[in-house]
Amino acid sequence: VALALANCVKIMADTVEVTDGWKAAAFVVVFVLMAAVAIYSFLITWWASRSEGSTHASKAQVKSTEDFITARSRVDVWKMAFSLYASVLGGSVVTGPASYASFAGLLGLASYAVAVGTPLLVVAWCGGLARSADPEATSLPNFLLRRFGVRLNAETADEGICGLAFLKPGQATATLSALLTLFVMGVALLAEYATVGTLFRSFVGCSDGLAAVPTIFVGLLTIAYTVVGGLYISVLTDRIQALVSFVLVIFLAIYLASDFDGDTSGPVTEDMKGFSYAGWSSVFTMPISLISGTIYSEALWQRVWAAEDEQALKRASVGACFFVMLVVFFFGFGGWLALWSGKATWDTDPNLYFFTLFSSGSNGILDSFAGLLTLSCAALMGQGAMDSLQNGITATLSSTLLKNKPLSWTRILVLLVNIPLAIVGATSWVNDVLTLFLLSNMITVSCLFPLMVAVIPGEVAKAYVTEAAVWAGCIGGVLGSIIFGIDQVGGDVADGLDMTFMSNGYGWDYFLVALLSSIGCTLIGIALSWVYRKFLEQKEAGSGKTPANAGTSPNPEAAAA
Repeated sequence: VALALANCVKIMADTVEVTDGWKAAAFVVVFVLMAAVAIYSFLITWWASRSEGSTHASKAQVKSTEDFITARSRVDVWKMAFSLYASVLGGSVVTGPASYASFAGLLGLASYAVAVGTPLLVVAWCGGLARSADPEATSLPNFLLRRFGVRLNAETADEGICGLAFLKPGQATATLSALLTLFVMGVALLAEYATVGTLFRSFVGCSDGLAAVPTIFVGLLTIAYTVVGGLYISVLTDRIQALVSFVLVIFLAIYLASDFDGDTSGPVTEDMKGFSYAGWSSVFTMPISLISGTIYSEALWQRVWAAEDEQALKRASVGACFFVMLVVFFFGFGGWLALWSGKATWDTDPNLYFFTLFSSGSNGILDSFAGLLTLSCAALMGQGAMDSLQNGITATLSSTLLKNKPLSWTRILVLLVNIPLAIVGATSWVNDVLTLFLLSNMITVSCLFPLMVAVIPGEVAKAYVTEAAVWAGCIGGVLGSIIFGIDQVGGDVADGLDMTFMSNGYGWDYFLVALLSSIGCTLIGIALSWVYRKFLEQKEAGSGKTPANAGTSPNPEAAAA
């Protein structure tokens, strides 16, 4: 990794000419900022390994795979708030909200801002329930495996369902959860890599080859300190990244308020207000799609296990939610303001709407100090999101594929998984991958309600929210949206599938159908579980036997199995 980083710097130094002043400054400032964060993480890890008896040092020490992926109950409310903020706000927050506001208006922007912050509250609530139900879980898939796997006795668990070992209780649901979280995080991580490359290519003015250098550089840096320190080091770096990036946001806001000179004489149209199909549709589609996508991200579930206690998690989520919404709205409003004032035009690259506020032309090319600070802010926030996603991917794979394996296996896994993703993120292929965002959102919306009821603690919930009910909800949501899509295109199956998962333009009706179908099928599954258990109780009562698993907790040996 160190050799690859050195090679990135050498390529940059050989390619960028001294006469390219702003271009050279962009590389130097961004590289120095990101390297400083990595050096800080390495120093913390080194200090922890040599310090004995210190509370702070002991928290940073990694003694097992569980320490590496959960940092169990080590993070206080302030660190947790900074970490949640940095994990949610990636570099794409500088480009995405501004672009979205250009066609969804102020109403759409407000929905976007609320939708980015609200998932923190939802994950904190669900996470609190999950911690109450099973304080020893190490990831979302692991929680679901334990949630449904300990319900049957040890003999049945070993045999599997219907005698099939690969259908052990909880295994199918845990596998589905793992696949969903990996897919969601993989697409999100590639989006962060793509943002770095896009900004250096479009805003800084680099060639495709040169723009790949900072992408690979930041990817390798985050991989390096993730390999060394695991989740807790990622949390500590989140604190630095969050503080510095927020200070930069404040500076940009003050600079914009004092130096804005756009022609603000244009009228604010109904579309710019958001009183359009896109704007009204965003009121539902943005919150539900981002909540469902975020709740299937292990990057945030790791923070659930890392928080000192449930109250620290909830208080941190409230503070982080407020500042996340504030920052998202600021960058989105900046892009909206650029279009309204004429600083940006419809010929401007949508990713650069905000940047045109600090550029001499509507093309959004780096030529000012404020523009350089905006680029630095995007890079820092991108780095914070990247290391969180890298840790999340590692935790999902480690808790499912490498259970009970040595810590060194997990560290090797970080390299094997994330280095190829960093390379793909630096290529033009990444743009094709990002078209999968809608597919990801539609599937996670279909699986949102089943997961939320599965984390409810208590014997009653365990008795009736069965694995079959969860699967019924997930499959029902997907099938319901497919049938609706086929109906919308006139009955053609292929076109219906494409419309449902790739081309519906985030229409509110598709998301509503998926959600309601999922809720309905989950409730039907729960009702059938209740009917079946009542039938068994009556049957066993007639024979004078105690019903198997009828609302009673499994014995300690079965629970352990």
